[in-house]
Amino acid sequence: MFYSLPRAWRERNGHYLLKATKCLDCGKTLFPASNVCRACGSRNITSVNLVDEDARLLSWTAIYSPPSGLSHQKPLLIGLLETINSKVKLISRLTDVLPEELSENMVMEPVLRRVSEAGDYGIINYGIAYRPKLGSRQI
Repeated sequence: MFYSLPRAWRERNGHYLLKATKCLDCGKTLFPASNVCRACGSRNITSVNLVDEDARLLSWTAIYSPPSGLSHQKPLLIGLLETINSKVKLISRLTDVLPEELSENMVMEPVLRRVSEAGDYGIINYGIAYRPKLGSRQI
């Protein structure tokens, strides 16, 4: 898939910062970020960076036949996570772990990882993935 520099710039908040918003009226944290609270309709919101938060692993899957361009990541691990403080659920790639090492409620931390590369001289795309937090326990 071709990934242009303008597109990379437009999507940088979601790919690198995990930007969310928190409603100052009802307290709900929304991901992806929104200008209006989807829970109460308020516009009284503030920005939150979820990349600063650890998450717990709720569920996961291993894809042994990944799409073209991702075959070097076999098995491709995808997890459903919930951030510990904000209680936001998100889906992310899991890295630095084998499928048999994963367990429910494992504490995970966000890390920046290479996702793909567009040709020999193209843009190298990075994104946030989650890995097991060193020295942590299940919660």
